[in-house]
Amino acid sequence: MSKQSLLNRHEFLFLYDIKMGNPNGDPDENRPRVLPDGTHYVTDVRLKRFVRDFLKIRGEDILVDNIEGKTTNLTGRVVDYLKKHDQKEANGEELVDILLDAFIDARLFGSSFAFKSEEIKGETSRKEKWHPIPKTMTGAVQLNMGEILHKSEEVDIHGTSIFASGQDKTQGTFTTYFGLRYALIGFSGVANEHSAKISKMSEKDFEYFLKSMWHGVRVCGNTRTKVGQIPHLLIDIEYKQGEEFQLGRLHDYVKMEPTKGKDEKVWASPEDYKLNLSILIKRLKEKKIKIENVHYSKSSDIQFTENLPQDWLTFDVENL
Repeated sequence: MSKQSLLNRHEFLFLYDIKMGNPNGDPDENRPRVLPDGTHYVTDVRLKRFVRDFLKIRGEDILVDNIEGKTTNLTGRVVDYLKKHDQKEANGEELVDILLDAFIDARLFGSSFAFKSEEIKGETSRKEKWHPIPKTMTGAVQLNMGEILHKSEEVDIHGTSIFASGQDKTQGTFTTYFGLRYALIGFSGVANEHSAKISKMSEKDFEYFLKSMWHGVRVCGNTRTKVGQIPHLLIDIEYKQGEEFQLGRLHDYVKMEPTKGKDEKVWASPEDYKLNLSILIKRLKEKKIKIENVHYSKSSDIQFTENLPQDWLTFDVENL
């Protein structure tokens, strides 16, 4: 399958929120992840999982996935795919090409292809082998760590399970999970056209990625601690072809201003603040000669301290 890879560099900003939930638990107590200065953060792995899960429910083949509900290594996932598609033998670069054509998340985020060959017995007694060459591919899409853009209050959320704790018990057991009262989360990243050429990521793939971020945090955040996440703002900056430039860390240019005089820690919704994008807008005006287009999509709930530039184009994120 031959596709034109992404030609222009893109840089994007994505904001979504969560209320009384945990956007990304730590490995120990599953508390919200926090830095020594009290700043909460969300890993890029968490957002990529939302993207992958949404792509999967849309029927896309995903490389970083499980098989029939069971965790598997990379070799197992690839062998499973090749068997299902009756691919008897593939070696080296040919196998890498097959994987990039098959798995959209490999085209987006890259992968380490340095897995071991594995023997599989088919319906006959003949053994089939696939021997990929060791290869690590940098993804065309690179994400910064996500950050909570304001001070947020940690809360312990208590509840009661509906099931009794034992056969002779009549009452359910108490449960506790840890979350944030309210948090607006900011991610930013870059889609690099040079890496896209290697990983075969197309313009269509990148657009699908943007839409999968938007829908993924809402549709795939369906666990108890992540239900109710809402996407609020997506900005995609498309640089002119050949421009070796990017601003970097776009979420650093987002400021939040209170609307009701409440302390940041007791904010409960977008009604409590406005987004100030004046620094970002100023930086983009300064680099206008390098920029082809700026597209955006926003929720109806989000408020701004000033109108967005008229030359920014709306992005139909709902059209899948």
